[in-house]
Amino acid sequence: MTFNFGMILDMVVCLCQGVSDKQVREAIAKGASTRKNVTRACGAGAGCGGCHESIREIIRAHRAAASESKEGPEASAGYAPAPAAALA
Repeated sequence: MTFNFGMILDMVVCLCQGVSDKQVREAIAKGASTRKNVTRACGAGAGCGGCHESIREIIRAHRAAASESKEGPEASAGYAPAPAAALA
């Protein structure tokens, strides 16, 4: 038997409801912006609540990635555009 190291495996975030990180990320991409929104969208977090912090962490990571993509990589590195007068 061979194992394909290139295949991407989903991580289970919510054991109670059997929801993967991919499903949580899809819910966030479709507009779920809070843990409660994610629960309504895909069911993650509707059981014992042990995954609530994991869901919040995925939301934070999504926001950070979205913020960086809007600002560009130089914004997070402390770069600022040069004023036009400095270029003259």
